[in-house]
Amino acid sequence: MSVRVRNQVVVVASLDSDEKAVHFERQDKTLTSVVGTYDAEESGQVVLAASELNYTLPMGKVVTGALIYLESDQALTIKLDGESPGHQLSPTTASKAKFFAHIRFTAAPIISNATANEAQVAYLIAGTKT
Repeated sequence: MSVRVRNQVVVVASLDSDEKAVHFERQDKTLTSVVGTYDAEESGQVVLAASELNYTLPMGKVVTGALIYLESDQALTIKLDGESPGHQLSPTTASKAKFFAHIRFTAAPIISNATANEAQVAYLIAGTKT
């Protein structure tokens, strides 16, 4: 059995809030939408305690990751394949912190919550069983 993942990322960089002075834009569905089929996926939600460091996200049956999506209501650090110092994620007042990548990785992602608050984290990892 395989899993089908559809994602779309729209990027608009502008100098004004009504997006009339656009400097960069990718909104066309043919440019921003990807459908992938993967052998395996692991997804779920975890709660990281305040100041909880080096939590390993489970990969389930995924051996080689090809896609990762993560969101959190608190600032986090995510490390893929043991990289250092990792990627710093920070939420805004109106939105959760988000990390998304089509990227190959073989080690389970490590996340850390350096804040004084509990972090609610949702994630999806998709890839192959080999």
